[in-house]
Amino acid sequence: MRYENQMLEPCPEERNQTAKMGPRSSPGLSRLSILLLIVCSTYGFCIGHTEKPGAVAPTSQTESESAAVKRPVTVADSIEMTQLGDPSYAGGAPSKGIVAKFSPDGKRFVVVLKKGNLDHNTNDYSLILFETSTAFQSPEPNVLLSMSSSSNRPAIQNVLWLDDNDTILFLGEHPGEHTQLYSVKCSSKELKKLTNHPTSLTSFVATASGDKVIYGAENPVSTFFTGSSRTGIVAQHQQLSDLIKGETESNDYTLFIRQNGNEAENKIETQGRIENPGIEMSLSPDGTHLLLQTEVRTIPPAWGEYQEKFLQTFAQQAASPDTETAIYQYEVADTRMGASHVLVDAPISLFGSELAWSADSKSVVVAGIYLPLNVENPAERALRKASTFLVEFNIANGDFIVISHDDLRLLQWDPGANTVTCDVGRLDSLNGKATPKAYFRKSGGTWSKGSAPAQAATPPLPDIVLEEDVNTPPRMFAIDPPTGRRSLLMNLNPQFENLVFAKVEAVNWKNSFGEQIKGGLYWPVDYVAGRKYPLIIQTHGWDPDRFWMDGLYTTAFAARSLAGKGYFVLQADDIDPNLMDTPKEVPHAMATYESAIDFLARRELIDPNLVGIIGFSRPCVYVSYAMTHSKHHFAAAVIADGPYGFSPYMVLANANPAAVAEVERQYGGPPFGKGLRKWLKIAPDFLMDRVATPLRVQAIGPSSLLGEWPWLTGLSRLNKPVELLYIPEGVHILEKPWDRIASQQGDVDWFDFWLKGEEDPDMAKAEQYKRWRELRSLATKAAPGIHAQ
Repeated sequence: MRYENQMLEPCPEERNQTAKMGPRSSPGLSRLSILLLIVCSTYGFCIGHTEKPGAVAPTSQTESESAAVKRPVTVADSIEMTQLGDPSYAGGAPSKGIVAKFSPDGKRFVVVLKKGNLDHNTNDYSLILFETSTAFQSPEPNVLLSMSSSSNRPAIQNVLWLDDNDTILFLGEHPGEHTQLYSVKCSSKELKKLTNHPTSLTSFVATASGDKVIYGAENPVSTFFTGSSRTGIVAQHQQLSDLIKGETESNDYTLFIRQNGNEAENKIETQGRIENPGIEMSLSPDGTHLLLQTEVRTIPPAWGEYQEKFLQTFAQQAASPDTETAIYQYEVADTRMGASHVLVDAPISLFGSELAWSADSKSVVVAGIYLPLNVENPAERALRKASTFLVEFNIANGDFIVISHDDLRLLQWDPGANTVTCDVGRLDSLNGKATPKAYFRKSGGTWSKGSAPAQAATPPLPDIVLEEDVNTPPRMFAIDPPTGRRSLLMNLNPQFENLVFAKVEAVNWKNSFGEQIKGGLYWPVDYVAGRKYPLIIQTHGWDPDRFWMDGLYTTAFAARSLAGKGYFVLQADDIDPNLMDTPKEVPHAMATYESAIDFLARRELIDPNLVGIIGFSRPCVYVSYAMTHSKHHFAAAVIADGPYGFSPYMVLANANPAAVAEVERQYGGPPFGKGLRKWLKIAPDFLMDRVATPLRVQAIGPSSLLGEWPWLTGLSRLNKPVELLYIPEGVHILEKPWDRIASQQGDVDWFDFWLKGEEDPDMAKAEQYKRWRELRSLATKAAPGIHAQ
C-alpha cells in the first residue's frame, strides 16, 4: 500500500517486498498535545527520559583501532557501511542487476553510493563516474560529486543523462535544504542549482535535451487553526495527529512544468490525487505528453468486480474524495496545455505496472493494467475481471490493442526491432528471480508473439552489477555479456576486513499447519559446540541473495550486531501471501515463530527460555498476538511502527478506510455489535493482561505515537514492564544515523539486559539502565517469571 505510517503497511519504501506478499505498512487525551510539543526534537527519546545527542551519536572508530584485532560487527558499522544509494535497494530490491546509469553514447556511466555519518547525523552520497573503455582495467573511482543530507531524503537521486553525454540532471540537497533540481558537468564537475522551489522536489522527468522538465513537489504545510478561534474546527477526514499538531504536511504532491531554462513553472492539473512522493511518470520522447499514475478519488462501483483480492478490499470502501483509496489509474497530461485526462476507465494492479513509449510518441505500451468491464461478451468480461493485460494505447484517442493477457512484466520496447520484451512472471521478475522472456512484434495494426530479436551489430555495453549473497558483502563488477569476462570495479567496504562476521545459514522448517518456512540463521560469532544460546527472531522477510547487516530493514533490526553479542538470530520469511487479510494470517505467523523455536531447540542450538522477538510494520500484530496467545514465553520483545488493533482502527478509520478494511477482513468485521465479540477474543490490545514479556515499543512520528500509545498506558496500568521510544521526525524505514542508533542499538541493549542480564558500561547510558532496573523490579513483583536470566 502506498501510505506511510499507517496501520498495515508496508509503506512506499517497502513496495519491493509488497510484490511478494501483496499490498500493505487514545483519542481525547489532553496531555498528548502537550507531549507532542515537548518532544519535537531530532532525537528519539524514551517516555520519562530524553537522550542527549552525545548519548546517541558515538564517534566513529579510529583507523588505529580498526587495524587492530578483528572485532564483531556493531550497529555503528552497519550505519557507516557503503551501499547503493538507490532507495529501492535499501528497501529490499534485488541486488543482482544493473546498478549504473550509462550516458546516451555508452562511453561513460555513473553509480550513486551512500553511507551514514554518525558524527554529523547525515547520510553522505557520492556520484561515481567511470569511463566504459576502462571498466575492465581496474580503474580508480572518479568521485564526480559528493553531497550530504540531514533529512530523511536522499542527497542524490533520480540521475538522468542528457543527450550531450556530458550533463547529468538529478535531485539533490545539502544539509538543512529542500531537495531541488541540479545539473553537473562530467567534463568540468561544474554543479548548478536549477530550481529554487519553496518545498522539496520528489521526482522529475525531462526531454533528452533537457529543454523541458516536469517535476513533482511537496505541497506546503497547511494549518488548521486559521480562523478557528470563532468557529472551531469541523473534523471529518483529517488525520487525528494533524489536528493535534494544528497543521498537516499534505500527502498530496503537485506537478510543475519548467521549459527552456525559464525559472517560471506552470502547474499540471490532474484528475486523481498524486499521493506517492516518487511519482511514477514517463515523458513521451517529443515531450508533449506525460503518462503518470494517480490515486483514484472516487472508486467506480464496477471496479469491485475485479478479482484481485486487494483491489476488491479497497474498491468496496465507501471512501469520500478526501480520503485515501489506495487504488491507482493512469492519466495522460498534455504538457503544452497543463491539463490531463484518464487514460482508460480501469485500475492498475496493486502489484505494479510498467510502460514504454513508441519512438514517434503516438502510442504507449502498458503492462499490469486492467481493462474496462463495459463489454457484452461473457467470456471476455470474465477474462477482464481476472487478468491484467499488456496493451498498446493510442495517445490521441485512447483506442487500444490488446497484446497479451499473460502474467508479464514489461522490460522495453525496442524501436529498431519494433519488439516489446517482457519477463514472464511479474512477481518472480520483481523479486530478482530468473524468468523466461516473451517477445511481441507489431506488423501493421496487429501484435503477435515472436522470437528474440537479432543481436545488434554494435558490441553490447558491459553489465555493471552488484554481487553479494548472505555471507558475501556487496562488490561491484563489470561483466562483458558476450564472453562473461568479469572485472572488479569496487569493493564497497574494504574496512570489513577488520570485522568478524557471523556465519549465516539458510534454514527450512515446517510450522504446525504443515507449511514450509524459509529463513536465515545468523550464528553467534563466538559459537561453541554444545552450548545453548539465546535466540532473537526477526520478522518480515528473507532473501538468501542479500548481504544484510541488520535484516531486511533498518528500523529495529540489528542481526549481525546481535550475533556479535552472542545470539542466534533468525530472520524469518513472510507468510504465504494468499493468507494475507484473512483470519488465518496472524495465527499462521505465530505458528511460524513457535515452530522455529522448536526447530532450533531440537538442534540443541538455543535455550527456548531465552527467546526475544522483533516485529516491524505489519508483523507487529504477529508479535503482539504471539505475546498474548503463544504456548511459548518470550523473554523480551520489540514492536516498531506497526500500530494495529482497536485504538489505531479508531484513529485511522475516518481518514483511511482502505487501511482499516484490511483489519476487518482479519477479524471478520468491524469492532461493533456482534463483531466486537471476535475482537475481544483475538485482538492483542484487549488482552494485555496476558502479556508476560518486557516490551519495547517504537513509535515513529505523531500518527504512529497515537497508535502505539495504548501499549504504554495499558501495560503501565497493569504494572508490566514496558518502554516507548518515540522518534518524532523519523520515517518508517529509518534513515538518519542518530534515529537508527536510538532504534537499533537500543534494541541490542534491551535484549542484553533482559536475556543475559548485561549492561553496557558506557556512562552515557546510566539513566537507561536505572530505568530498566526499575522495570525489572516491577516485573519481578508482578510476575516472578519476568526477570533477567
